[in-house]
Amino acid sequence: MIPNITIVAMTVCGVLCTAVPIAAMIIFKKKNKNVRISSFFIGGGVFILFALVLEQVLHSVMLPIVSENTVAFTLYAAFAAGIFEETGRFAAFRTVMRKQVDPKDSIMYGIGHGGTEAIIITGISLLSVAVTAVMTNSMGIDAMAQLSSGGNPETEQLVRSQLESIASTGAGIYLLSFLERIIAMTFHTAMSVMVFESARVKGKGWLFPACIVFHAALDVPAALYQMSIVPLIAVYPIIAILTAAAVFFAVRSYRRIRDALGEESAA
Repeated sequence: MIPNITIVAMTVCGVLCTAVPIAAMIIFKKKNKNVRISSFFIGGGVFILFALVLEQVLHSVMLPIVSENTVAFTLYAAFAAGIFEETGRFAAFRTVMRKQVDPKDSIMYGIGHGGTEAIIITGISLLSVAVTAVMTNSMGIDAMAQLSSGGNPETEQLVRSQLESIASTGAGIYLLSFLERIIAMTFHTAMSVMVFESARVKGKGWLFPACIVFHAALDVPAALYQMSIVPLIAVYPIIAILTAAAVFFAVRSYRRIRDALGEESAA
């Protein structure tokens, strides 16, 4: 049986990861009337295209090659995310958002990018798992595994292992996943502001590759965790510190954009 507290934690986390990005978008729009809501959807669309489609195509080729080597896997996993997502941001700011000069639009874009990630990767996923958990408790793990396998013994064993893993995972882990999404949304918003400066302000082109490196640095702890080198408890403090640093630099970047655009208007 999957503990009820675990199912509740999954459901709460799933709902929050879906609702918070939408609420953030609505609140930010209400407080900033001139911000285009299209920036939110562009951010979400770029995440889907660059992270969930293009990056996954490369993963299908590269992961079998690098998965046995810790250094190669860590470097690849970190830089692949940085390159695809930051390139997506830069491309959006130079094309479909090229006429938007208000740095607040970059914040809305970041909410859309990070928010869509939270909704798809965690929100919808956990709500789906919660439904499966309820069905499993009503039927039993063996019956659920048999029903889901389509009569294939290997698939049945795989499903049973997955259900047992869900049953043995503490509720706190699912609540931590919500914290992770909040940190990730904040990081994506900070990166969006800095890449926006790179795309808009002369002489700041170097910020684009710098953001790729910064993004890669954030993903290193997660990659090391996947390789069972770093414990999960050590990952969150590291990414929280790096995100705080990103916010610090983004605030400075926002001010520079505002000042630079103000000088251009005066000229």
